[in-house]
Amino acid sequence: MHDTRTKTLVFVWSTVGAALASAMLLGVFAETATLEQFTGAAMFGVFGVLAHALAHRRTSARAGTIGFLPFLAAACICPNVSSVVVVAASVAIAEQFSRRNWLKRVFNVAQFALAQTVAIAIYRELGGVSFLESHGGASFFYSFELSIAFAAMFVAFMVANKTMVGAVIAISSNQPLLGSVEKTLRSTLIYDVLALPLVFLFAVAYVRLGSAWSAALAVPMIGVRQLYKSNDELEQINEELLQLMVATIEAQHPYTSGHSQRVARYSRVIARLLGLSSRKVAKIGTAALLHDVGKIHVEFAPLLRKPERLTDAEYTVMKTHSAKGAVLVAKVSRFRELVPEIRGHHEAWSGRGYPDALAGDASPLGSRIITIADTIDAMTTVRPYRPPRTLHEVRVELERVSGTQFDPRICAVVLTEQNWRELTLEVEIAAREFPAEYVGSEFTSAEIPRHSSQFRAH
Repeated sequence: MHDTRTKTLVFVWSTVGAALASAMLLGVFAETATLEQFTGAAMFGVFGVLAHALAHRRTSARAGTIGFLPFLAAACICPNVSSVVVVAASVAIAEQFSRRNWLKRVFNVAQFALAQTVAIAIYRELGGVSFLESHGGASFFYSFELSIAFAAMFVAFMVANKTMVGAVIAISSNQPLLGSVEKTLRSTLIYDVLALPLVFLFAVAYVRLGSAWSAALAVPMIGVRQLYKSNDELEQINEELLQLMVATIEAQHPYTSGHSQRVARYSRVIARLLGLSSRKVAKIGTAALLHDVGKIHVEFAPLLRKPERLTDAEYTVMKTHSAKGAVLVAKVSRFRELVPEIRGHHEAWSGRGYPDALAGDASPLGSRIITIADTIDAMTTVRPYRPPRTLHEVRVELERVSGTQFDPRICAVVLTEQNWRELTLEVEIAAREFPAEYVGSEFTSAEIPRHSSQFRAH
């Protein structure tokens, strides 16, 4: 935890340093703002304070804001260091009304200032000029060069802003850097593109109609904010409903509380270590979260509560849960693409798994990933009939059954020193988040059974 705090501090103050250095360079190489340019930038700065006041809380510790709309409009009017100063001041003022701690406030001011500087530098480099000097923005309709400069400025701001936000979230929460950045970039991509014309209209309205008419455009700005908020709330509701459903199922079995959440986390790590795209990583993570949904059927309730080992007859019943889970998931159109992974998460590389006895590559890659994650969680958590195994013992067991129970290619990737350290770090984090389910990774016992199938989750 201390190391994470240190890394976060280093990143935040590095962002501050980069913002200051880039702003000074822009001040050296760009002309000084005229009074007319500065006045326009200041007006949009006031809009920026309003936009941040309208910011809404989003999932994954992110906050949604439409501040980029007036900030980029300010860059169109005043493409020099003065608009950077205005942006920094606007965010600093808005942050005084937030409940964030001082470090987050400092970071937000710095990252917006840095994004503004980068955007203006690219805009100027591509031939962009103040709208006050381009016939009220009219030249953008017939000048390909200026249109490209404007679009590049918008893209540069969004990429810089979202990359820094994704990076600080990854560092502060021990998430994978690339995955966090990509998730941040994708989170509002469609809405960001749709907002691009508003930036242009803000600036043109100011130049041609004056500040009063430009201020009237705050109405569509609020509309964009509501669009962002509605989208985030819908995503959060969907995620919370999934978590609620999984928690309800696992509540039937006191020894597997949190099991699906942990398996989903381990599955995402393994998928990422295999080099899969962020979309596939997310898909496999969702399938892993739902992999035991079939246990909601009433016949599994007494089996899940049983403190002793299952009899052969009971185990035969339990083995039907993966197929029944696939049938349930297929009823939700959004999750139909997950059906093969959920149905096949108990298949084995040797072909001796269930329900379809698929061998080798015949089972989906996602299933082969989930079955390894499922087994890791089963081995590292307490069961009424045996204690958890140490992480070293888990590794030895994975090596032993690679090529029979598990895909040997996946095991080869997972068991490299660096990748294994990353995966075991995720297990340790889960151990802290679910302390009731863990004795600890250093637990040892001479009575641990030696056959890996005894550690598979039912």
